Amino acid sequence: MGDDDKRDDDGTRTLRSGLARVVSHDLRAPLRAIKGFAKLLDAGGGLDDSGRDHLSRIRVAADQLDGMMVDLVDWLRTDAAEIKRAPVDLSLLADWAVMDLLDAHPGRDAQVDVQPEMQAIGDEHLLRQMLQRLLHVSWSRAGVDAPIRITVSASDDAGATLLRIHDSGHEAAEPASEFAALRDPRDHDIGMTIARRIAERHGGALESESNADGTTVRVRLPD
Repeated sequence: MGDDDKRDDDGTRTLRSGLARVVSHDLRAPLRAIKGFAKLLDAGGGLDDSGRDHLSRIRVAADQLDGMMVDLVDWLRTDAAEIKRAPVDLSLLADWAVMDLLDAHPGRDAQVDVQPEMQAIGDEHLLRQMLQRLLHVSWSRAGVDAPIRITVSASDDAGATLLRIHDSGHEAAEPASEFAALRDPRDHDIGMTIARRIAERHGGALESESNADGTTVRVRLPD
């Protein structure tokens, strides 16, 4: 990489990092106010059925916008972050991600099997984000009421760690409408694009395939 290319790359990372801070703090501040006042209105009572319905729609839309802002911040930071390579316990990171999902969906019929002692070389923060994204996508593929069955495993693969996440669901017929301009054309979801980019920044690759048994995502992470 020449000096000009390096300066351009550094400038792009600085810009993305700055935009991520703006979205994370400045743009989310008024959204937090909207959500806070909506909560106060809900707790105060005094609304008729129509008012409660309108308030519910406001809160749902605010939650959706909040989630989209989180996605945008993560997408921006994926390329802005500096890679700090070190040994990483993938099993521990996967367990944390699974616990977050179980806490967010109490009572859901879910079984997630994580292979113990999975190891890789990479940036712990980014790999944790990658696993969170991939497991969230796998969880979502099951639909609203279907049982969730996910298996996370890994093996050595010629100087790399080959991570596999298999679930019993299938890709949606149509990609999500959000972030169409930012999504990789191979992906149905911005979460997959974020995970794919993290794998690529580690010098690896991500691929996904679906068949009658479900969907398997494979991530190759060089040592």
